[in-house]
Amino acid sequence: MTAGRAREFVDTLRRPSVHCGFAVSLASKHRGTVTPDRRTLLALFSLAFGLRILFAAVFGGNPGVVPVSDTYDYQIAARMAHDLSWVTTPFSPKAPGYLMLLAAAFSIFGVSWWVAVGLNALLGGLTTFFLYRIGEKRIGPRAGLVAGIWLALTVHQVMFASFAMRDITVAFLFTWFVHALVKPFWRMRAALWLAFLYTLLIMTEPFFLVLLPLLLLYLAWFATGHRVLSLQYVFLFAAFFLFLNIPWTVRNYAVYGQFTPVSIEAERFTGPVTRLARSAVPSQNVEVPPSAVWIQPSFAHNTVEFWRAMRLRDAPTDPAHGIDAEPAWSPRHNLISLLTYGVLLPFMVIGAVFALRNKHRTALILTGAIAGYGLFRGFMTGDDRFRLTIEPLIILLAIYGMRELLKVRSTHGPDPSQD
Repeated sequence: MTAGRAREFVDTLRRPSVHCGFAVSLASKHRGTVTPDRRTLLALFSLAFGLRILFAAVFGGNPGVVPVSDTYDYQIAARMAHDLSWVTTPFSPKAPGYLMLLAAAFSIFGVSWWVAVGLNALLGGLTTFFLYRIGEKRIGPRAGLVAGIWLALTVHQVMFASFAMRDITVAFLFTWFVHALVKPFWRMRAALWLAFLYTLLIMTEPFFLVLLPLLLLYLAWFATGHRVLSLQYVFLFAAFFLFLNIPWTVRNYAVYGQFTPVSIEAERFTGPVTRLARSAVPSQNVEVPPSAVWIQPSFAHNTVEFWRAMRLRDAPTDPAHGIDAEPAWSPRHNLISLLTYGVLLPFMVIGAVFALRNKHRTALILTGAIAGYGLFRGFMTGDDRFRLTIEPLIILLAIYGMRELLKVRSTHGPDPSQD
């Protein structure tokens, strides 16, 4: 072999082949799949999911902490998992969303309290993911991270994940909907996705039918930044929303023999509409026995209980105003509630003020969602359990308020050069 051919042979050995280059690029691609962003998401999800499972494992058998593991929703979903006659028969007056989801989980993994806990833990972890994304993309990476960690550690959310009830699912769906709502307008078909998410929401919690007019007004004015496009956007949203609700409404009409949107439970929110659809005139002179009259607490009382962070004393019963007796919370309960929720309230108000002052679109949406939900809840019930739905938004708005306060302090603080 001559010297020239020898050098040519050595060069071919040094030059990477096509297969070798493909293998190197493929390996580098797989090494790059676990990005810092994905590691953050995985860490947040693992924290939220793990804490909820750990809480259930430690306190699941303690009747003082998790008193009811076999709830009404659990019983109905277990029956639905084994008997498909619920499709054509009245199976529950409650909204079907969570019941169908839990029944599907029971059909796959078997009827067990741990299946319900695992489902809630999964949805709680996904809620943390969506809250982090809202904060990271629309407010700031640090705000999203702090809000995600705070939600993962919130005891109120962790505890209710051990109950087979729809509240955790509603919080997940509402946070997901807000995540889609705060995105800047990019195409008209986004209205279809919003309509789909809102349909899931009302099929799980019919209370959101009350907030539908407010949502339509918001979309009509602010969806696109252009009046004509916004009107087209809201029309597309409303049309697709009605289209998605037709199948279940038809099913309800076949089962109940009358117009019943969502469920019987929803009739307390859709009373005037359903009466109009049925063309029924309510009777005027109907005597109701006193025992059948339910006295609802006042709006003020419900609002105070909804936003309550501590209960230091026993609350006496007041049958004349529909108020039941409530025992004082334990010192540990008061302290945990104050540190994980109560401390957020002043910063939430500050965040709402800065949202109005700065016209920050995402913060304004958070403010409107919290205010609208809290306002209309005051007319119906005064229970901090229903606050679970907006707690992720409360956390993020409070973090926004903290961030703006730090900005003001750094802007108007003393000049270090003058010391």
